[in-house]
Amino acid sequence: MSFEEAKQFLRREDEDGSSLYEHLSRVLTKIIVEKPANANAMFEQISQEMRGTEFIKKTPPAEGDQEVVRPEKEAQLEWCGTISRLYEEMEEREGTFPDLMTEANLYEWAGISFGRAETYRLYLAIKAKALQEGLKLRFWGKILARSGDYYVAQAENSEPPSAEDVKTIEGAEGANKYAFWVCKYAGGDWTKLPNVSPEAIVVARQIKRYLTGDLDAKVPSYPPFPGGTEAHLVRAQIAQITAECCVSPAGFYQEDDEAEEGIKSIKKVDEMEDYKSMDDLKDGSNWKHHELPINVNGRCNQPPVDEEVDAESADLPDMPLLAPIADDDPAWRIEACPGGTGESPDSAVVAKSLKWPGAVAAAFGNKFVNVYCGFGYSSNRGTPYQPPPIAPIQKEWAPVEEETDLVEDEDKITAPVFETEGDEEEA
Repeated sequence: MSFEEAKQFLRREDEDGSSLYEHLSRVLTKIIVEKPANANAMFEQISQEMRGTEFIKKTPPAEGDQEVVRPEKEAQLEWCGTISRLYEEMEEREGTFPDLMTEANLYEWAGISFGRAETYRLYLAIKAKALQEGLKLRFWGKILARSGDYYVAQAENSEPPSAEDVKTIEGAEGANKYAFWVCKYAGGDWTKLPNVSPEAIVVARQIKRYLTGDLDAKVPSYPPFPGGTEAHLVRAQIAQITAECCVSPAGFYQEDDEAEEGIKSIKKVDEMEDYKSMDDLKDGSNWKHHELPINVNGRCNQPPVDEEVDAESADLPDMPLLAPIADDDPAWRIEACPGGTGESPDSAVVAKSLKWPGAVAAAFGNKFVNVYCGFGYSSNRGTPYQPPPIAPIQKEWAPVEEETDLVEDEDKITAPVFETEGDEEEA
C-alpha cells in the first residue's frame, strides 16, 4: 500500500462523519501544545478525552430524505470522477505523446515543477487526447491566470487557414503552423484555441494584461484588441513565445530547401552527426531558434506585395532563420544544473529567457526540451510599462482655399405629388 492509499484509508468517514485521520490529528495537536511529561502513557486518556469533547455525531437522514452535500465536497467529488476516467484502459490508436515523467526531471533542474502526482495526471491527460484524436502532441507549458491556470498542449495544425486567406491571416507557413489546446486542470476538458491573426499579434505586443482564466472574458484595451476575447489573447501570446523561445542546441534543425519559392521553412535533421557537450552549450552561440520568427507586421512570411501600393512592406528586412540566442536582446541566462561543486560532464544545461520570464530550454546529451510556465507577457527589463499614446485630435474641417469663392446654391422647391381619382380607380 502506498503512502497516498494509506492516507485515504485513514480518511474514510464513519457513519457519524468522523475519521481516524482527523481524530489522530487532534490528539497529536493536543500533545504537542500541552507537552505532557509522559505522553506515551497518557495517549489513551487524551484520546478518550478528545472523543468525548470534539466529536459531535450527526443525525442520520430519515428514510427517503436526501443527504445535503456541501458545495466544496460536491466539487471535490466531481473532480475525483473526472480524474478517475484517466486511469481507465484505452484502445490502442495512432497518436504520439511525450514522455512527460522523464521530461519533468529536466523541468525541475530548470526550476519548474508541477508535483509528481499532478505531472502524472497531466501525462495521462495528454496521452488520452493524443490517442483519441490521433494527434502528435507536445506539452507546451502552463500559463498562470487569476482564477485558474491554463495547461497548454501543442500539435501540428490539421486545419490551417487556406492559402486564399494569406493576405489577412497566415496558414501553415506562419504563426498558424501549430494548433493549441488548453485545459484548466489535468484531466479537464481540452478547448482548442482559435487561429491567430497578424493584427492580434501586433496589438498584443502593445498591451499588458493579467489573464483572468476565462477564455470568454472580454479584453478591454487600447489599442482595441482584435477578436475581443481572452482566447484570442492567449493564442497571440503563445504565438510570440513559441517563435522567440523555442530553442535547441545547434545541429538539430536546418533550413528547408524544398520549401516553395519565397516561403521560409525550418525542418528537423534526420540524423544528428554530433551533439554539443556541456561546455559547448554554456555558450549562447551554440543554441539556435528553431521556429520561424515573427516580424513587426505579425507575420512569419510576407504575402505577395504590390510594390506601388505596399512599398513599406516590401522594404522590411528579412528575419534570419536559426539565429543564435546570443544575438537576442535581452539575452538568455545559461547555467549548468547541477552547477558549482556538483557540476559534472553529465550535468544538464538550462537556458532561461530574460524577455519572457518562465520560458526555459534544457538539454542533456541527445535530448532537449522547451517549456513555459509564467503569466504570459514579456518583461520590460527595468523600463516601466507605458501604454501607447492616444492619437492626436484631428483638426477641424476648413474649406479649401481656391481662386473662386464658395457660393451657396439656391433653394429648390419641389411640389408634392397627389394621386388623382383616376389613378385610384386604375389601382
